[in-house]
Amino acid sequence: MAEKKVKLLATEGLFRGLSKQNLLFHQCVSELIDNAIAARRPEDKFRIDIIFIKEDSEEMVNMFIADNCKGMPLDILEKALQLGESATTEDRLNEHGFGLKNALATLSGENGPWKLWTRPSKNTNGFYYVEGPFKPEMVIKDNVNAPDNEFLPTDFSTLVNVKVDLKFVQTAQGRGAPASDLSSLREWLIEHLGVLYRGYLDLDEKKLEQQGTIVVSIKNDSKQVPPIHVPLANSTTEYFKIELAGVVYELTYTYGTLDTVKRDKSVSGNPARYYYQGNIPTQGIDIRLGKRTIATRQFEFIWKTEGGESRLSRHNNYNDFTGELTIPELPRSVLSTTNNKTDFNWKDSDWNSIFDKLNEIRPPKGIREKSEKELKKKWMEMLKATNPDENITDEYSVWPTGTRVDVYRETTDNKIIIYEIKVGSGQPIHLYQLKMYWDGLVVSDIQPREAFLFVEDFNSALEEMANQMNKLSPPKIVKNSKPEQSKAYNFKISKHSEKGL
Repeated sequence: MAEKKVKLLATEGLFRGLSKQNLLFHQCVSELIDNAIAARRPEDKFRIDIIFIKEDSEEMVNMFIADNCKGMPLDILEKALQLGESATTEDRLNEHGFGLKNALATLSGENGPWKLWTRPSKNTNGFYYVEGPFKPEMVIKDNVNAPDNEFLPTDFSTLVNVKVDLKFVQTAQGRGAPASDLSSLREWLIEHLGVLYRGYLDLDEKKLEQQGTIVVSIKNDSKQVPPIHVPLANSTTEYFKIELAGVVYELTYTYGTLDTVKRDKSVSGNPARYYYQGNIPTQGIDIRLGKRTIATRQFEFIWKTEGGESRLSRHNNYNDFTGELTIPELPRSVLSTTNNKTDFNWKDSDWNSIFDKLNEIRPPKGIREKSEKELKKKWMEMLKATNPDENITDEYSVWPTGTRVDVYRETTDNKIIIYEIKVGSGQPIHLYQLKMYWDGLVVSDIQPREAFLFVEDFNSALEEMANQMNKLSPPKIVKNSKPEQSKAYNFKISKHSEKGL
């Protein structure tokens, strides 16, 4: 029998196919950021600049990504261009050896043109230079000058340049009509990067400083990416140990109620629009491995139905449920992901071990209502323990609608005190609920003495709002069939921690 050996080549067609894996714009950018952070200098904070320049054609955006990290010597650059070859073997951000190729082939529009400059030392004048599209044979030039562009940083080690179709940039966007202006699209990208890299952008617990910064610019209009944390209220933290590849690690699982006030200020004071929306698509938890958030909005792949026969379905009852699983830094071969880092490698049994453990901690249905009910119950128990002769109830109603006061308290000397108890940060509407209770009591000829709002946290603006409301004129009260002015409002705000809740 005749035999013929076939030599397999990484042809341009292979890279065109690589670009059709449904990667989104921000996922491609993240692959390039991963490479930069993996090459960070231990002695320096990394800085990554993403610069957008709108081309004359409205259809294309000229994107540059520059970093001040180690850069690549010739042998590392050669490896980085090889399909399936990791540029380095030390950092798990270089996990598969597909990231650079996948990102550039996709960003450029099915293996189109791109450019890359890199130098291994800041003291080196010239750069190594290579350009796409990817081919079976790539040419690396040395001692090349970097582009002279007024919008680029002056001190960079690696620079990637690719022209991206505006329609592909729009894939970073969530709901709403596709935006055509770069400033709007930049906000979506900043939100993605703030979630994915919060572990690097936040203050290190030991060193109390950031490991680096990421800046997104439109020409010379720059915005720094903030660390965006899971907006949690009344959270619970569980620690559990698990064996992964023969070594025991401690994992941290924090979960609780979505705090909409924190969410609406999480992106440099502006609302998050893609993540943590309190709806079916965004319910669930994030998973962070080391300092990199590798998955968001995880739900049905973790939890199963009570009997364990099938996956637990998403439902509106879980809209306020959110959290984060934090896994410590692990060796590259442990807890692997797919080649494009958009999903778990389900052949890795260690993932199933973790999810089996998480499945023992069920996501609570109606977590906001349940948490507020528990807080209310606890506060009533505390009041009754110290004031057993007082009338304390959660069944007192006002107005013809039968609206219940959270906690109604009548002291032994006939003073009326009311409470509104909420999960998460205080909001203006919470004060207005208290006012509704107060006014409802007054028109029923009952004069409250104090009204408390208990929340996890509040800002000075809400406190000032309460002070201004205290200056308003309350409704008149009827005494002996004669209307007369009731006593002044007396709204107060306290934190749960101050009351032992």
